[in-house]
Parts: sequence; C-alpha cells; structure tokens
Amino acid sequence: MTLNCRDMECPKPVLETKKALDSLPEDATLIVEVNTLSGRENCKRFALSQNCTFTQEVLEDGATRLVITKGMGYVQRSEEENPVDFMMQQERKSAVLVLSGALVTALLSASCCIVPTLFMVFGISFAGIINVSALEEYRWIFTTAAVIMLGIGFYRMVIKKQIECDCEPSLTSKILLALFWGLFLFSLAALLYPYYEGLIWGE
Repeated sequence: MTLNCRDMECPKPVLETKKALDSLPEDATLIVEVNTLSGRENCKRFALSQNCTFTQEVLEDGATRLVITKGMGYVQRSEEENPVDFMMQQERKSAVLVLSGALVTALLSASCCIVPTLFMVFGISFAGIINVSALEEYRWIFTTAAVIMLGIGFYRMVIKKQIECDCEPSLTSKILLALFWGLFLFSLAALLYPYYEGLIWGE
C-alpha cells in the first residue's frame, strides 16, 4: 500500500499514516511519501512509537519514501486521539524524568549551602540527621551529573525538537511542558545557589 502525503500540512501526514496502518494486517508494508521535514520526522517517530520498523529513501525530487512494516506490537489508538500529541507527551515525559534526576543531583551538589540555609529559615537544626560535610567531597560528581542531565533535557526539548506541528496540544502535554520548564529553572537555581548565596544574605 502506497500513501502520498506530499505537500500535506502537519499533522495530516501522521493522521493518514495512522489510518492506513490501522487498516493493514500485521507484518504488512506501508509506503509513505512525504516532502516536508515535519511530515517526515513525525511519521518516523509515530512508526517507532507503534513498534513498527521502517527504512527511508530520498527520491530524485527531494521527497522521502518511508517503507514502514507494521509490527506485532502495534497499538491501535482511537480516532479521537491525536498521534502527534501522543508523541509530544512521550517526548516531554522523558525530558521530565531526566530533569527530575538533574534536580536531585543539583540539590545534592549545593547541599553544603542549601541545607544550612533551610535550617536557618525554618529555625530548626537537623545536624544530627544529615551530615552535610560528608557530601562535600562528592560535590563535583553531583555537579557534573546535574549539568549533563540538564544539557540532555534542554537538547531534547528545545534544540532537537523533532516534533513540529501547529496543532493545539492537549492539557496533559501543556502540563508536562510547564513541568519541564519548572524543573529546568529550579535545577539551575539549585545548582548555582552556592555562587549567589552571598547576594541573598548580603554577605
């Protein structure tokens, strides 16, 4: 089965690809021809998200031919669900997980300053519970890990940004995006806290 998705605006190529795959039996082959960057990348991403395999070929006119083989693990989704939004959610969930790790390591990296500050703010001493000084020698490890994870999250969500579409994202997708930026900024603030702590306390 061959699908001509040339000159189609996003998310039409993915919607047509989904519709065609839903109508095909397992292990069937679907050929999709696209000539837009977003259409090509989104169709490839959708195929992978559905456990399908594909090969691609650049045609003489610059268009791309994707040969998609429907896998045994293909999950048929409802007609109401936008596959582009589904991919956006998967991408953002992955970035949120990476940044959650970045936040933890950033807090550990700055624990020498953040923990005493929290003790001072709340007027409580937990010196016997947390040995902050013991973490100091591992600070460079935590800092390196936090910087790497922040870089990965930023690259995947902002620089790489494979999924491009003018369609309106769902509320879940918007929440995940807001959570991404919240975690990113909070992690960055925690990582740099030792350098601006003196400005806050007027030292």
